Amino acid sequence: MEYVAKYLDMPYIRALEVSTFYTMFNQAPVGRYHVQVCGTTPCMLRGSEDLFDACYAKGLKKGGTSPDGLFTLAEVECLGACANAPMVQINDDNYEDLTSETMTSVLEALQRGQTPKPGPQIERQTSAPESGPTTLVEMVSENYDYREQWK
Repeated sequence: MEYVAKYLDMPYIRALEVSTFYTMFNQAPVGRYHVQVCGTTPCMLRGSEDLFDACYAKGLKKGGTSPDGLFTLAEVECLGACANAPMVQINDDNYEDLTSETMTSVLEALQRGQTPKPGPQIERQTSAPESGPTTLVEMVSENYDYREQWK
């Protein structure tokens, strides 16, 4: 932060204010897997506390890094997948529609060095309703071109 502030010719406190406001800037090194649990209202209402409990059961602590340096756990604001709540972002991947059990499975897979399937953890096409798409349904099975109908 000191380097950035000096480079931008601004007081150090101004650079620090920005870096502490946004969760994308880390004040300390993070583990190999940065587990960011969404704690905003949609995720909270659909069970983000259960996700934290699954993390705690694995020995993770909010704001801390595991002794082996594998995981850092953080609570963050909206990660932008509210329709698939609750969700977490781990490094660059989103894991959505999680339960305590599926969160545990994701963490255990990462511990084993495996890459769990990102995205919805239930049978869902991206963020369509759990029952399946309700609009543009022809596009589910093929790349259907609607443009002629829109003229």
